[in-house]
Amino acid sequence: MFVVLLQYTAPESDIDAQLVDHYEWVTQHYDAGDFIAAGHRHPRNGAVIIARAMSRGRLDAILATDPFALHKLVRYEVVEFQALRTIPELAAYADPLTTVAQR
Repeated sequence: MFVVLLQYTAPESDIDAQLVDHYEWVTQHYDAGDFIAAGHRHPRNGAVIIARAMSRGRLDAILATDPFALHKLVRYEVVEFQALRTIPELAAYADPLTTVAQR
């Protein structure tokens, strides 16, 4: 699984101008099952995306299509982790070879 930290690198007005397109992009990847959760950071200097287990190359290709990336408005920090334990509802999103769904 991945935690993707987005750091805004442009003025808030530039971010706001791309928000609708960015939200549509996020929704597309929720619908595809790629993203589990996403939201603004506090303070509002970026965002966080939790992505399901997939290859790093696939995630990088997805992130490259983000309108924020296309307009060079953010910097990404991608943290990959192996979800060894999850709540049962998240087990399907983790690496199926290593995840143990337990209470």
